[in-house]
Amino acid sequence: MDKTGPLSGLSPRLLRLLEILLYAEEPVKVDALSSTLGTSRRTVFRELENADPVLIAFQAALVSVPGKGIAFAGNGETRQRLLGALAEYKPQPASKKERLLRLLVELVDHSGEIQKLYFYSRVLEVSESTVSNDLDELETSLAGRDIIITRKSGLGVQCDGTEEALRAALVSRFILDGDSGGKSYTLAFGFPGVDIETGVREILRRKNNVIDWMTSESFCLISLYLMVMIVRIRKGKIISAGQVTAGGFQNVLAGELAAEAEKVFSITVPETERQTLSGWIQLCRSKQESPLEPGPADQQDLIQHLTMQMIDRFDPPVAAILKTNEQLTRLLSRHLESALPRLKGGIELPNPLKTELLKNHPAVYEKTCRAVKVLEEYLGFPVLSNEISFIQIHFLAALAVLGEQNIRRRSLRAGIVCAAGIGMSYMLAYQVRKRFKGELDVEVSGYDETNSWAGTDFLISTIPLADTDKPIVQVQTILGEEDYQKIQDAINAFAFTERGEEIPARSVSLKKRLDDLIETFIQSRRLLDNFAVVSIKAGCSFDELIRFAAARFSPKNPEAVCRSLAAREALATQVVDELGIVLLHTRSADSTSSVFAVIVPEGGVFTADYLKHTKSCVFMLLPEKTPKEMTELMGRISSALIDMPFFLEAVKVGNRETVQAVLEREVSEIIAQYEGKLI
Repeated sequence: MDKTGPLSGLSPRLLRLLEILLYAEEPVKVDALSSTLGTSRRTVFRELENADPVLIAFQAALVSVPGKGIAFAGNGETRQRLLGALAEYKPQPASKKERLLRLLVELVDHSGEIQKLYFYSRVLEVSESTVSNDLDELETSLAGRDIIITRKSGLGVQCDGTEEALRAALVSRFILDGDSGGKSYTLAFGFPGVDIETGVREILRRKNNVIDWMTSESFCLISLYLMVMIVRIRKGKIISAGQVTAGGFQNVLAGELAAEAEKVFSITVPETERQTLSGWIQLCRSKQESPLEPGPADQQDLIQHLTMQMIDRFDPPVAAILKTNEQLTRLLSRHLESALPRLKGGIELPNPLKTELLKNHPAVYEKTCRAVKVLEEYLGFPVLSNEISFIQIHFLAALAVLGEQNIRRRSLRAGIVCAAGIGMSYMLAYQVRKRFKGELDVEVSGYDETNSWAGTDFLISTIPLADTDKPIVQVQTILGEEDYQKIQDAINAFAFTERGEEIPARSVSLKKRLDDLIETFIQSRRLLDNFAVVSIKAGCSFDELIRFAAARFSPKNPEAVCRSLAAREALATQVVDELGIVLLHTRSADSTSSVFAVIVPEGGVFTADYLKHTKSCVFMLLPEKTPKEMTELMGRISSALIDMPFFLEAVKVGNRETVQAVLEREVSEIIAQYEGKLI
């Protein structure tokens, strides 16, 4: 490690902590930090105390956000300067898990060569005895992988193995133990190198429409394999004999990825490498229907045979009925098509729902273990719990259809939580409702409205949440396929329940309904009366923008509205550059009227860097206490920004007539639902 840089003297663990916090867009809980580093909360706090002198020199700091965690406090330029300083350091392991992974990287890099223990102790900055103990653990974990670690007295250590086995061991270890929090593997582990990692991510981004069927962990698997493949090809380590995969889709995709790699990295990818890459594509799990083509007829016959045997073993009394479930037989067979080569290759994919599935459905997990014995007898070795949990989901779905097992699939309720209460929350809710119609009911609440979470099965949030025992699915405001998959996985984990568990909804008195309805009529009229399109100077800052909006539309107490908007921005930005707008929204105890307004910059574009050259600002304000119908109305209007492109364009250019027409239509539909239904 360079001892003369601006971060000299900081421990490897503290450097890793700084990296995590600098990359995080939201506060990070101390428990999450301690878990990532494999250490105690106390150690984390002690390490962070040592960061103050360095951060002060950069005019930055780390702050504790009550209930949220630790966050970096400093502007974007300072953040980049600190990241640049971190990049000058060769990363050192911050935990034993990271050290074992880093040791494996070095062993594979120097495979076929003898290196003294001192060499590895110097690289890892630990004692030779520690390296020796780590080698013992690696030997155990690599057993059965055609890899041999030999210790030659007086000479050193040598790692030997087939090229296929070395790559598989490295990818498998990375995908299970190399979680860099979505950040750079190169910064976290010194592998594979900035140019390779950046190039591979760009290749996959360009191929997103072809590989969007992969689950998130499978996408990670292919990313890692491509990185390892390119590193090894650059070192002249070529796979000598590829495996021919019958599936045409796999072969075509492998050819396309290999061709992209040749162009980006100026390498030659031999046919044997393309065939092996095709085999790795076969290992990938799919979100729903897989485009992977089946193997030869004898392989299909084997998978069909194993599928039926597993159903027989799962629950013999009802096996005959389960076999009539075409979805179970088809999807379980499809799962085995990717699972069998994974298991044979020693590749285990992480399953984030394993704990919840085991906790919520222990009896079904036990039966699934019985079914998996069929695979273990065929393979000759145990199947690990992550894979068992993947298979458990298929049986849970089948039992829900069967009904006789006292298990059924129920409609779930999820709480939508966003730092920005009424606007982005409803925009997020709209996306969830549209994708999971019939599977998931959603209820929107602010991050501080914890009492409203009681009736939900799990929470979908754009920010970290504290003080709740509810399962949390953290997503982006504009949902991507990976976010949708996280939600689908949560539905699969929680949608199955024993009969009689649901709590009946509480009835609401007619008087309360009438009071809310009258208030809804009043607030709807005020919303239309208050609608306005106003302009502001294009070069205004974010602070100037919120002060202008608060003074213009909440003159009774603009400071309170400003504080609320600033607090929301600190939790999660309201600059939605994907849509090209700023979406300001909050509630005010001093406000008696609902507001929807559009603020457009002179010249058509905000020029301040923080506002990311967005084209307009939507300002939405609700009184602190307002009927849920009004929040639903604001939610419908927010959702229209995604659902109706013409409305979004009208907002961007400040087209008063079009925006007002949409507002009037949404108000009409909210009011119309009560016609003839008051009693």
